[in-house]
Amino acid sequence: MKENKMINRFKEWNGSPLAKLMVALFIAIMLLIPVSAIKDLMREREYRRDDAKTEVINQWGGWQQIAGPVLAIPVEEKYVEHYADRNEVGIIRHYLYILPDSLEIIGDIQSQVREKGIFEIELYSGQFSIKGAFSKPENPLWNLENGEILWDEARLILGLGDVKGLSQSVDLNWNGASSDFQGGTSGTELFPSGISASTPFHGTEQISFHMNVHLKGGGSINFFPMGDETSVSIKSDWLSPGFSGSFIPTTRELSENGFSAGWEIQALARSYPQFWLDDEVSWSEISTSNFGVDFLTPIDGYFKSHRAIKYSMLFIFLPFITLFLFEIFAAGRLHPFQYIMVGLTVCMFFLLLLTLSEHMDFNMAYLAAGLASAALVSFYTGAVFKSVAKGGIMALLNALLYLYLYMALASEDYALLIGSLGLFTILTGIMIVTRKINWYEIGKK
Repeated sequence: MKENKMINRFKEWNGSPLAKLMVALFIAIMLLIPVSAIKDLMREREYRRDDAKTEVINQWGGWQQIAGPVLAIPVEEKYVEHYADRNEVGIIRHYLYILPDSLEIIGDIQSQVREKGIFEIELYSGQFSIKGAFSKPENPLWNLENGEILWDEARLILGLGDVKGLSQSVDLNWNGASSDFQGGTSGTELFPSGISASTPFHGTEQISFHMNVHLKGGGSINFFPMGDETSVSIKSDWLSPGFSGSFIPTTRELSENGFSAGWEIQALARSYPQFWLDDEVSWSEISTSNFGVDFLTPIDGYFKSHRAIKYSMLFIFLPFITLFLFEIFAAGRLHPFQYIMVGLTVCMFFLLLLTLSEHMDFNMAYLAAGLASAALVSFYTGAVFKSVAKGGIMALLNALLYLYLYMALASEDYALLIGSLGLFTILTGIMIVTRKINWYEIGKK
């Protein structure tokens, strides 16, 4: 007798809305496992893309920067060491670094695309006109007692991010005379990488210089305010620039054909002087004053897929709630296996979105994945309940869900607002539909 009562109670509980809801909730939580696996796959594909990008950019020319130019002038300081039987005279070689009085850089940068497997890597080639003028400091030997400046051995140092990005030789016009650049920084340690040219510094007058640098690279281009007055202006056909560093452009213009930007910076805005000796100013200090452009890749399929999968639980729960309400109103029963099939179909949408977006435009990939997933769920729902109307309702629900998600993905600035309002609207709709249901009476009917 007791066993029959327990069996009857179990059957009663098993058929109750609470039991159905708990089973659906459990299945939805378990579906987080394949969702997590898809997230891991997205990250793995992103890592592969980033590795491909890094490899191609390094082979092409690297992440470029233009530092200087700077005059590096040897200084010999004599010293005497006293011994019991003799005195020895030695020489210590220093380097005096002098920055230009004026520095103007004009750049024209053109983008191009290279392919690495299924990935497209955006690179650039730039032509930079660099000109300015130097003058001798009034008292450069402020802390040397017996020093001599070797003006005849002065060299002009130009720091670069990666010298293999130089696509042509660099000719220097030094106060009207021509000079050739050579690889390396002539034994100086101011810049990690660069080129140098012999530039004897005679007299005390101001000396002008001009050079044209053809530079290849990818990812970004950076400059440094190394003139007493620094002017940098660049233009490019790149459509998605990101201005970074310590200084923002004083002028900029974005259009459908690219962008142009200009910087005007005074020496007082930086933390290092116009001239110094040896390591009194280090590269780490100079590097903090960088500014320039990051050549951003437009939001790609991986980024949008990551944003889309954040809504995965909504895409699982809402169809489950719909199926649950179909059970309640139709007084029917669905097997947990049928919930699992619907949930896995929703998960497949995100996997299809990821894989298709690698081979076609994201919008087309989204449309194809959404149509396939929605059609399958709608067909399955109609077949299970033997009702075209219920299949149609599920199709409409999925269409609204995918439209809502697309709006959230397309509007980067208002994604959070759209997401919040959408969730509130969905919750409101569920409460309105279920507001008159007597949950205690359903299990008894």
